[in-house]
Amino acid sequence: MKGRQTSSDPAENNAVRRARAPLRTVVFAALMVIFTGAAAHVSAEQLTTVAVVDIDRVYNSFYRDSRAVRELERTREEYQEEINVQVAELETLRDRRTRAENLNNQSRVESLTEEIRQLQQFLEDLTQRRRQQLQQQQENIITDDFLAQLQEAITFVAESEGYTVVMRSDQDGLQWWSPEVDISDAVVQRLIQIVDR
Repeated sequence: MKGRQTSSDPAENNAVRRARAPLRTVVFAALMVIFTGAAAHVSAEQLTTVAVVDIDRVYNSFYRDSRAVRELERTREEYQEEINVQVAELETLRDRRTRAENLNNQSRVESLTEEIRQLQQFLEDLTQRRRQQLQQQQENIITDDFLAQLQEAITFVAESEGYTVVMRSDQDGLQWWSPEVDISDAVVQRLIQIVDR
């Protein structure tokens, strides 16, 4: 019989096996370390970290907190105050006309009626002008620039925090995510920094 020769002595065979056992264990352990290290290296290269962003929340929060929206609200309040002053003046003129009617002062009634008509026309024109100005200011806020700034903010936050994929949490498809991967607040803060530059 060719091949390995074995001794007929069982004690000698056991001694050979015992001598080879630590060698097999060392070789096996070394191979496991090599394969485990290689597998860890490959999986580390392929590890994907995912973040989520709620675009609707970002949009609403950003516009609530942005300087442009605060300025729009301030302008809206100023315009409303200006209109309120004119409305109060109109009410005063109407009260005067009513008193003139009660005193049968026809010339004063006619004069006040003309003033009321002119003020009403002025108020309508003023209201229309202010509404158009506010609408223009609002349209200036919501532009394609916002979308570019939003993308820039998402990219900045994702890269800064080490995310390789960002998914929208405000659309169908995602079933669950940890709040720790929601970057919406960070995106809002970055947007504010971009716009205030």
